[in-house]
Amino acid sequence: MPFGTLRPPVTSGSAPPLVSPPLMRLGPYEVRARIAEGGMAAVYVASRDGQLVALKMIREEYVRNEEFLKMFLDEGKIVSRLRHPNIVQTFDLGSEQGQAFIAMELLSGQSLHAVWDACRARGVRLTYPMIAWIGARVADALHYAHELRDEQGRPCDIVHRDVNPSNVFITYEGVVKVIDFGLAKAANRASKTATGVIKGKVAYMSPEQAMGEPLDRRSDVFALGTTLWELACDRRLFKGDDEVHTLERVHRAKVPDPTRLVAGFPPALWAALEPALARDPEARYATAAQMARALDALAGPAMNESAVAGVMRELFPQERGAAATGQPQQHAQPPPSVTVSSPVRRAVPVVLAIAVVLVIVVVAALALR
Repeated sequence: MPFGTLRPPVTSGSAPPLVSPPLMRLGPYEVRARIAEGGMAAVYVASRDGQLVALKMIREEYVRNEEFLKMFLDEGKIVSRLRHPNIVQTFDLGSEQGQAFIAMELLSGQSLHAVWDACRARGVRLTYPMIAWIGARVADALHYAHELRDEQGRPCDIVHRDVNPSNVFITYEGVVKVIDFGLAKAANRASKTATGVIKGKVAYMSPEQAMGEPLDRRSDVFALGTTLWELACDRRLFKGDDEVHTLERVHRAKVPDPTRLVAGFPPALWAALEPALARDPEARYATAAQMARALDALAGPAMNESAVAGVMRELFPQERGAAATGQPQQHAQPPPSVTVSSPVRRAVPVVLAIAVVLVIVVVAALALR
């Protein structure tokens, strides 16, 4: 089953200024066009003194919801403190005309979710070293956030709580960015999550998060482990028939050995992922930095932003070209005729895959549900 759909592409902050008339003005920002929307907020392209930014605002129907406003302002306060090359940069936090907003750098690229989709559309997969390298950069970003301290030197105790392929962004230049700290836990949040209440995408939660238990940084480590396991195995890990079934599978946290599921899966990659996916937090990596080191050792020195950028060029030629020229981008599936070069490994031919499925379906059907 395809993993979601391609998300709307985002135009680059280096693209020519948009010529469409502004939808509105918020303080120094001219709001131009909506580019993304979530459950609580929407993101717009805006300009300030000729510079394009991404302006995140609470959706109109929730502007007067005090709890949503607290959550939104909490997010702004958290992200405004984060200064790391692998975390989306925040420029400004403010309110105009009763509308709170967060001004961020405008990224040009695609989510890891969309990259996975594009690979499937072409019948290819990212190489294992590239998956490890992307994961290491996410782990670097998470470790920085986990270690952040306030002006008095007190730990901020940030936990992202929503690490998943949709919240990892890959720019067309090959830069990895962690985005959306909207559900992040922090010591100084005005809005608090009640004990027993869970937040985040269920299929990427840690077992303790799924049970509404107290969390620390190791919950993010588990979520990153789930994300990378799925990307490397090209299948879902805990996703069930519905959210209740998914919660049960997350709670049990039974993770199949991918070396027995996928032909040629590197034992070294499983050795790097297995500690992240331990059900008991005490058995996991103590920090995301430890996970990053393990993944970097597998990625090797040849893997870098340039290699990732090469894959992005071939997976998204039309979208990348449109971003470079400032033209509207098409949301169609990538053409299957495009050949993806060496940083991407070829998928098993369809006929062979069908034959393999026919052989194993009787014994594996229940396990794959």
